[in-house]
Amino acid sequence: MIKAVFYKTDKVYTGFSLAGHAMFELDGPDVLCAAVSGMTNLVINTITEVFKVDFAVVIDGDSATIDANVEKISMSAEFAVSGVIEGFMLQLSDLEEQYPDNLEVVVQQKNITKGN
Repeated sequence: MIKAVFYKTDKVYTGFSLAGHAMFELDGPDVLCAAVSGMTNLVINTITEVFKVDFAVVIDGDSATIDANVEKISMSAEFAVSGVIEGFMLQLSDLEEQYPDNLEVVVQQKNITKGN
């Protein structure tokens, strides 16, 4: 099972962690895992390359975990980045409804440091 935890400060999404494997297809390509991986890369690239936000990303292939968190963010980018992360959470929540044995989505409160 993939466990996706999304971090939120007040009403602003600030990051996420993913852990585990979907284990949806055991005899061939795991389309659920591929979908989650593709969305994850899109979100990370959008935040780091398009919005140029200091987004700390740690990927551990051995333990199948990804941790991605805003370290510093300007007020002007805060809601755009939050919207991208929230959209990711909503998409994974939709997949969770279809694949409840393979994906779990949780939202937790967390604090960040804000820049200018």
